[in-house]
Amino acid sequence: MGDLSGGSHAQPHHAPTHPVSLITALVRAHLDTSPDSRNKDYAMYQEPPFHEGDLPQDKESLLNHPEYIQQFFSLLSSCFDVIRAFAEKIPGFLEFSKQDQNLLLQSASLELFVLRLAYRIQPNEDYLTFCNGIVLHRDQCKSLFGDWYDTITEFSQSLQAMQLDLSTMACLEALVLVTDRHSLEEPVKVEQLQMKIIGSLRDHVTYTGDGQTKPHFFSRILGKLPELRSLSVQGLQRIFYLKLEDLIPAPPAIEAMFSSTLPF
Repeated sequence: MGDLSGGSHAQPHHAPTHPVSLITALVRAHLDTSPDSRNKDYAMYQEPPFHEGDLPQDKESLLNHPEYIQQFFSLLSSCFDVIRAFAEKIPGFLEFSKQDQNLLLQSASLELFVLRLAYRIQPNEDYLTFCNGIVLHRDQCKSLFGDWYDTITEFSQSLQAMQLDLSTMACLEALVLVTDRHSLEEPVKVEQLQMKIIGSLRDHVTYTGDGQTKPHFFSRILGKLPELRSLSVQGLQRIFYLKLEDLIPAPPAIEAMFSSTLPF
């Protein structure tokens, strides 16, 4: 993309280096890849037939049931497709080498899955809406996700308590993806975009007043990144456990993510 900022009549929001333009693009990327509230998919939705008290004895059979494993894998895979679409809308992402694009996506897919889901969870609702528009009852999610579900909902509560606006959330999503990962071909290129996003986020937090009214708000936002990494490891452990059961083969997207990011 050429320099659009030349010319005395250039619009500020067209200048690629202007923080507003980057945040605007990130917000658009987030909105374009978020489920449409008028078009949710209830095809898999079930109100569980069991009572809460019955769950412990049913839990293992649910977790190891091929149908549930298949649902879990296909849910993750289709959400990863949405996350890839989000990544490709981030200004500069497609300028990375193909290998780096794939590495960043494989490394960040579970983190982004958790972050985007956690942002959408409403404490007063008994269902969850996923990236791909699929809606599941909370008890279905417990069955599919096992103990991972509890840590995701705990993370969601801490995230909701911060009351992040859309611009902050979009920057945080981009930072999960655009970060240094082992084996990048062009780490400097990735770091340059990362610093732009961090700068935009810092400016946004400062100018909107959240920086003044909420102590250490900027560093608290960045503090969510290591939390997401550990939640991602939990997700990988869950997938690893299901792969060991060997009841259902993992889809290619999950296999690829697994082979490149095994951290344990």
